[in-house]
Amino acid sequence: RVLPQNHRTRMSLAIAIDSQTRGRNPEEVLELVLDTAKATKVAGLEKFTNLRTLTLNGCGLSTLEGFPQLQNLVRLELSDNNLSDGLEALQDACLVNLKSLSLAGNKFSSLESLEPLAGLPNLRDLDLFNCPVTQNEEYRSGLFELLGTLKYLDGFDAEDNEKEEDDEDDGDLDDDGEESDGESDLLGSEGLGEESDGLLDEGDESDGLLDDGEEGSEVFGEEGEEDFGE
Repeated sequence: RVLPQNHRTRMSLAIAIDSQTRGRNPEEVLELVLDTAKATKVAGLEKFTNLRTLTLNGCGLSTLEGFPQLQNLVRLELSDNNLSDGLEALQDACLVNLKSLSLAGNKFSSLESLEPLAGLPNLRDLDLFNCPVTQNEEYRSGLFELLGTLKYLDGFDAEDNEKEEDDEDDGDLDDDGEESDGESDLLGSEGLGEESDGLLDEGDESDGLLDDGEEGSEVFGEEGEEDFGE
Protein backbone atom coordinates (compact mmCIF):
# COMPACT_ATOMS: atom_id res chain seq x y z
CA ARG A 1 0.00 0.00 0.00
CA VAL A 2 1.06 3.60 -0.54
CA LEU A 3 1.96 5.37 2.68
CA PRO A 4 0.92 8.98 3.28
CA GLN A 5 3.63 11.46 2.34
CA ASN A 6 4.47 12.29 5.95
CA HIS A 7 4.92 8.59 6.80
CA ARG A 8 7.12 7.58 3.90
CA THR A 9 10.67 6.57 4.73
CA ARG A 10 13.05 9.34 3.77
CA MET A 11 16.12 8.58 1.70
CA SER A 12 19.41 8.54 3.58
CA LEU A 13 22.02 11.14 2.68
CA ALA A 14 24.35 8.51 1.22
CA ILE A 15 21.63 7.12 -1.05
CA ALA A 16 20.58 10.63 -2.07
CA ILE A 17 24.17 11.42 -3.09
CA ASP A 18 24.39 8.23 -5.15
CA SER A 19 21.04 9.01 -6.76
CA GLN A 20 22.21 12.49 -7.74
CA THR A 21 25.65 11.55 -9.04
CA ARG A 22 24.89 8.18 -10.71
CA GLY A 23 28.50 7.04 -10.77
CA ARG A 24 29.94 10.26 -12.18
CA ASN A 25 33.42 11.38 -11.29
CA PRO A 26 32.95 13.43 -8.07
CA GLU A 27 35.25 16.14 -9.42
CA GLU A 28 32.84 16.72 -12.33
CA VAL A 29 29.84 17.36 -10.08
CA LEU A 30 29.10 21.07 -9.65
CA GLU A 31 25.69 20.93 -7.98
CA LEU A 32 23.97 18.63 -5.47
CA VAL A 33 20.35 19.04 -4.36
CA LEU A 34 19.92 16.79 -1.32
CA ASP A 35 16.86 18.38 0.25
CA THR A 36 14.92 16.22 2.77
CA ALA A 37 17.53 13.44 2.74
CA LYS A 38 17.71 12.01 6.24
CA ALA A 39 20.85 13.10 8.10
CA THR A 40 21.90 14.58 11.43
CA LYS A 41 25.32 15.65 10.11
CA VAL A 42 26.91 16.31 6.73
CA ALA A 43 28.99 13.38 5.51
CA GLY A 44 30.09 11.75 2.28
CA LEU A 45 30.81 14.93 0.32
CA GLU A 46 34.57 15.18 0.76
CA LYS A 47 35.35 14.04 -2.80
CA PHE A 48 33.14 16.66 -4.46
CA THR A 49 35.88 19.26 -4.43
CA ASN A 50 34.51 21.33 -7.35
CA LEU A 51 31.00 21.61 -5.98
CA ARG A 52 29.56 25.11 -6.42
CA THR A 53 26.00 24.65 -5.17
CA LEU A 54 24.88 22.44 -2.28
CA THR A 55 21.39 22.32 -0.80
CA LEU A 56 20.56 20.34 2.35
CA ASN A 57 17.20 21.84 3.26
CA GLY A 58 14.93 19.97 5.66
CA CYS A 59 17.33 17.11 6.32
CA GLY A 60 17.16 17.13 10.12
CA LEU A 61 20.74 18.33 10.58
CA SER A 62 21.59 19.05 14.22
CA THR A 63 25.30 19.75 13.79
CA LEU A 64 27.75 21.01 11.18
CA GLU A 65 30.72 19.33 12.80
CA GLY A 66 33.03 17.84 10.21
CA PHE A 67 31.60 19.85 7.32
CA PRO A 68 33.76 19.03 4.27
CA GLN A 69 36.29 21.45 2.82
CA LEU A 70 34.60 22.64 -0.36
CA GLN A 71 36.66 25.64 -1.38
CA ASN A 72 34.78 26.18 -4.65
CA LEU A 73 31.36 26.27 -3.02
CA VAL A 74 29.46 29.46 -3.88
CA ARG A 75 25.93 28.72 -2.64
CA LEU A 76 24.96 26.70 0.45
CA GLU A 77 21.39 26.12 1.65
CA LEU A 78 20.79 24.65 5.12
CA SER A 79 17.23 25.82 5.73
CA ASP A 80 14.68 24.11 7.99
CA ASN A 81 17.09 22.00 10.02
CA ASN A 82 17.76 21.83 13.77
CA LEU A 83 20.88 23.98 13.92
CA SER A 84 21.39 26.40 16.79
CA ASP A 85 25.18 26.89 16.90
CA GLY A 86 28.41 25.37 15.62
CA LEU A 87 28.93 27.67 12.66
CA GLU A 88 32.66 27.49 13.36
CA ALA A 89 32.56 24.34 11.24
CA LEU A 90 31.89 26.44 8.13
CA GLN A 91 34.88 28.61 8.94
CA ASP A 92 37.07 25.53 9.47
CA ALA A 93 35.88 24.16 6.11
CA CYS A 94 37.67 27.03 4.32
CA LEU A 95 34.60 28.12 2.33
CA VAL A 96 36.55 31.04 0.88
CA ASN A 97 34.30 31.44 -2.18
CA LEU A 98 30.94 31.13 -0.44
CA LYS A 99 28.70 34.05 -1.39
CA SER A 100 25.20 32.88 -0.50
CA LEU A 101 24.16 31.09 2.70
CA SER A 102 20.65 30.18 3.81
CA LEU A 103 20.07 29.24 7.45
CA ALA A 104 16.36 30.08 7.45
CA GLY A 105 14.06 28.08 9.70
CA ASN A 106 16.78 27.01 12.14
CA LYS A 107 17.16 27.71 15.88
CA PHE A 108 19.83 30.41 16.03
CA SER A 109 18.75 32.74 18.82
CA SER A 110 21.68 35.09 19.45
CA LEU A 111 24.04 37.29 17.47
CA GLU A 112 26.93 35.59 19.26
CA SER A 113 26.02 32.26 17.67
CA LEU A 114 26.42 33.90 14.26
CA GLU A 115 29.83 35.48 14.88
CA PRO A 116 31.77 32.64 13.16
CA LEU A 117 30.22 33.77 9.87
CA ALA A 118 32.70 36.65 9.94
CA GLY A 119 35.26 34.04 8.89
CA LEU A 120 33.62 33.66 5.48
CA PRO A 121 35.52 36.30 3.46
CA ASN A 122 33.10 36.58 0.51
CA LEU A 123 29.71 36.11 2.13
CA ARG A 124 27.31 38.67 0.65
CA ASP A 125 23.85 37.09 0.88
CA LEU A 126 22.56 35.64 4.17
CA ASP A 127 19.08 34.32 4.96
CA LEU A 128 17.98 33.77 8.57
CA PHE A 129 14.26 34.15 8.01
CA ASN A 130 12.16 32.46 10.69
CA CYS A 131 15.07 32.06 13.13
CA PRO A 132 14.55 33.33 16.72
CA VAL A 133 17.51 35.71 16.37
CA THR A 134 15.50 37.86 13.96
CA GLN A 135 13.49 39.11 16.96
CA ASN A 136 16.59 40.77 18.40
CA GLU A 137 16.32 44.58 18.15
CA GLU A 138 19.91 44.84 16.94
CA TYR A 139 19.61 41.90 14.56
CA ARG A 140 20.03 43.72 11.25
CA SER A 141 22.38 46.49 12.34
CA GLY A 142 24.46 44.01 14.32
CA LEU A 143 24.92 41.60 11.43
CA PHE A 144 25.72 44.26 8.86
CA GLU A 145 28.36 45.57 11.27
CA LEU A 146 29.71 42.10 11.99
CA LEU A 147 29.85 40.93 8.38
CA GLY A 148 31.67 43.57 6.37
CA THR A 149 31.08 41.87 3.00
CA LEU A 150 27.35 41.32 3.56
CA LYS A 151 25.10 42.97 0.97
CA TYR A 152 21.74 41.31 1.61
CA LEU A 153 20.16 40.00 4.81
CA ASP A 154 16.86 38.14 4.39
CA GLY A 155 16.51 39.59 0.91
CA PHE A 156 17.11 43.27 1.80
CA ASP A 157 20.22 45.44 1.95
CA ALA A 158 21.23 47.69 4.84
CA GLU A 159 18.95 50.48 3.54
CA ASP A 160 15.96 48.08 3.30
CA ASN A 161 16.08 47.94 -0.49
CA GLU A 162 14.81 44.60 -1.75
CA LYS A 163 17.22 42.33 -3.57
CA GLU A 164 16.70 42.26 -7.32
CA GLU A 165 16.22 38.93 -9.07
CA ASP A 166 19.14 39.49 -11.43
CA ASP A 167 21.51 40.21 -8.54
CA GLU A 168 22.17 36.56 -7.67
CA ASP A 169 25.82 36.58 -8.69
CA ASP A 170 26.53 40.26 -8.68
CA GLY A 171 30.23 39.83 -8.01
CA ASP A 172 30.72 37.64 -11.08
CA LEU A 173 28.65 39.95 -13.22
CA ASP A 174 30.65 42.95 -12.09
CA ASP A 175 33.91 41.25 -12.98
CA ASP A 176 32.63 40.25 -16.39
CA GLY A 177 31.22 43.69 -16.89
CA GLU A 178 34.56 45.30 -16.21
CA GLU A 179 36.27 43.00 -18.69
CA SER A 180 33.54 43.64 -21.21
CA ASP A 181 33.88 47.39 -20.78
CA GLY A 182 37.60 47.08 -21.23
CA GLU A 183 37.15 45.19 -24.46
CA SER A 184 34.68 47.76 -25.71
CA ASP A 185 37.05 50.58 -24.87
CA LEU A 186 39.89 48.78 -26.60
CA LEU A 187 37.81 48.12 -29.68
CA GLY A 188 36.60 51.68 -29.72
CA SER A 189 40.04 53.23 -29.49
CA GLU A 190 42.02 50.84 -31.65
CA GLY A 191 39.46 49.35 -34.00
CA LEU A 192 36.37 51.45 -34.50
CA GLY A 193 38.31 54.63 -33.88
CA GLU A 194 40.76 53.95 -36.69
CA GLU A 195 37.96 52.97 -39.05
CA SER A 196 36.08 56.10 -38.09
CA ASP A 197 39.18 58.18 -38.71
CA GLY A 198 39.48 56.57 -42.10
CA LEU A 199 35.89 57.37 -42.88
CA LEU A 200 36.41 60.91 -41.75
CA ASP A 201 39.46 61.18 -43.96
CA GLU A 202 37.41 59.94 -46.86
CA GLY A 203 34.80 62.46 -45.89
CA ASP A 204 37.43 65.14 -46.03
CA GLU A 205 38.33 63.96 -49.49
CA SER A 206 34.64 64.05 -50.38
CA ASP A 207 34.58 67.62 -49.17
CA GLY A 208 37.38 68.26 -51.58
CA LEU A 209 35.37 66.74 -54.40
CA LEU A 210 32.46 68.91 -53.43
CA ASP A 211 34.74 71.90 -53.51
CA ASP A 212 35.89 70.88 -56.98
CA GLY A 213 32.26 70.49 -57.97
CA GLU A 214 31.50 73.93 -56.67
CA GLU A 215 34.41 75.31 -58.68
CA GLY A 216 33.13 73.43 -61.73
CA SER A 217 29.70 74.94 -61.24
CA GLU A 218 31.16 78.40 -61.09
CA VAL A 219 33.13 77.81 -64.30
CA PHE A 220 30.13 76.31 -66.00
CA GLY A 221 28.03 79.21 -64.87
CA GLU A 222 30.47 81.70 -66.33
CA GLU A 223 30.70 79.78 -69.61
CA GLY A 224 26.94 79.49 -69.70
CA GLU A 225 26.60 83.21 -69.34
CA GLU A 226 29.11 83.78 -72.13
CA ASP A 227 27.33 81.30 -74.42
CA PHE A 228 24.01 82.93 -73.64
CA GLY A 229 25.43 86.31 -74.41
CA GLU A 230 26.74 85.13 -77.74
